[in-house]
Amino acid sequence: MQISWPAVLRLMLGALFVSTFFENLEKNLYTVPGYSGLIDDYAARNNAPGLWSDHFMKFISDHASFFAPVQAVFELSLGILLVLGIASGIVALVTAGHLTALWISELGLFWVWELLSLIVVAVVVGLAFLPSLLDRRRSPVERLLGPPTLGSMKPAGRVLLAVVLGAALAGAILAAKTGGQAHYTQVAWESGVTYGVLVLVFGLLDRRRVA
Repeated sequence: MQISWPAVLRLMLGALFVSTFFENLEKNLYTVPGYSGLIDDYAARNNAPGLWSDHFMKFISDHASFFAPVQAVFELSLGILLVLGIASGIVALVTAGHLTALWISELGLFWVWELLSLIVVAVVVGLAFLPSLLDRRRSPVERLLGPPTLGSMKPAGRVLLAVVLGAALAGAILAAKTGGQAHYTQVAWESGVTYGVLVLVFGLLDRRRVA
């Protein structure tokens, strides 16, 4: 089976957003106090342009009751769509835009390449899948689903892939204790199970994709 490397990167980005959603959820960063507190802390300490920190980030923080749940749904949706491979060209480019906004907000706080490398990955994935999404020779459903990834892989292989990838994500979180000492175990299993189920659904959808 020929490996689609853009699809591998897409699945990786999907895992990132699925696990980030559960980590932020367990840390209460999608609540109004947690969300506004994080943004205010970043704005006070970052090296972002004054207009960005003093106006844009302040506006987001002041309206945390709206933006906190919106960001929660948005980030989980990015994870789901990236794993399932639906409208991947557009979704990956939107992901790059979202990561760019986070990168600017975190300037001077973390390693500059921490998000910048992911932005490049998201752009590469978006550009790789965009041609199939814009191909007018295909039906709307075929364009949304994009090209097949798993080829002729048997159903048992697709199930095994979902189990392995779900377990790998859970294991990585357990090893890194992502989510803090109090929550990393819960984050690991929530992320691993959700990701595994999404990969399984992706495997089922992949059988409907047309080369």
